[in-house]
Amino acid sequence: MHAPRLGPVVLLAALAAAAPAGAGPGFDGNVCRLVSAKQVAPLTGSPSRCTTAPATKGPGSTIFVGTWAGRAATSPRLQVTVALYSDPGALALAKRNLRQGLPGAPKKVTGIGTGAFEAIGAGAAGIHFAVGKDVAFLTLTPAGKERSLASLEALARTIAARL
Repeated sequence: MHAPRLGPVVLLAALAAAAPAGAGPGFDGNVCRLVSAKQVAPLTGSPSRCTTAPATKGPGSTIFVGTWAGRAATSPRLQVTVALYSDPGALALAKRNLRQGLPGAPKKVTGIGTGAFEAIGAGAAGIHFAVGKDVAFLTLTPAGKERSLASLEALARTIAARL
């Protein structure tokens, strides 16, 4: 007896079921896999290892966090948070509030997802943007001036392309 062949619809359903709960088609729920240690090194000053926190539930979303710490306690630290929204109303609110929570005076930037904003303030730099149902927050502490924003922008573009 032959095993039944899976049709394309059944195969797609099986693949979707195998993905982590809340993960989008380009994002598997592991923030650390969105960028390499080599890409993060210009921000943290040295290659660093990424650690993840367990996924948590937010308002209408699932939140995933990855952190790259430098070698010393005083080294720069990068945190990337990706919130995947399942509730359209909560997603609309999150997109409308992308300016909030950034250090200093946020400014709109282009070429990074949709509705992207960046800012640098006393000791921190950040970029917030949305891609589909994902909203991403990149925070670098402590941050150097323009070098930090340029490097964060490059990293944000990579992350946006993978979400």
